[in-house]
Amino acid sequence: MRTISRHLPPLQAEDRRTPLYGKAILLVILALVGYWIYSSPLKATIGLGTITVLVAGSMIIEGRRVARIRQERDDTICDFRRSFDLRQTDPWIIRATYEAFGAWFDAKHAKFPLRVSDSIDDDLKIDWEDLDDLFHEVAQRAGYDISECEANPFYGKVKTVKDFVIFFTHQPKIRQAEQDAPSNGG
Repeated sequence: MRTISRHLPPLQAEDRRTPLYGKAILLVILALVGYWIYSSPLKATIGLGTITVLVAGSMIIEGRRVARIRQERDDTICDFRRSFDLRQTDPWIIRATYEAFGAWFDAKHAKFPLRVSDSIDDDLKIDWEDLDDLFHEVAQRAGYDISECEANPFYGKVKTVKDFVIFFTHQPKIRQAEQDAPSNGG
């Protein structure tokens, strides 16, 4: 009997500590900014103020966009799962995808109302580097091998969340024996 998707390995919290070389680079940048402020305080203040306003503005706009999507939709993981034929799509892929995308938007409230029709570029605004991180996370959690992903017929054609899930259905499983093993509970 296959293990149900609730028994999917938990999301692993990433070790986000900055490595030593990262701290050295940050220290050099701070020293350069400090020198810029010392040598030309007016230009530095205007420049840093402009950067601060632009970053804060984009963060506010993105936060409002995500909040609007959450408010407009009432979708759950059950609605997301119903969009797939479970005889052809592994439920572990579905759950891992739903949870990974939700955590990408908000680690504290990972239940983002994801839809299969969501465009990764236009609707979700996820860049391809972040999508690659999500890809590795889903593969690791759902138990799929991604070493030969270039041979996948969907390689380079992932445009929507549904394409993302279907991509994994064409990848070999790592946890085949573990998922098909008889359960101990009877």
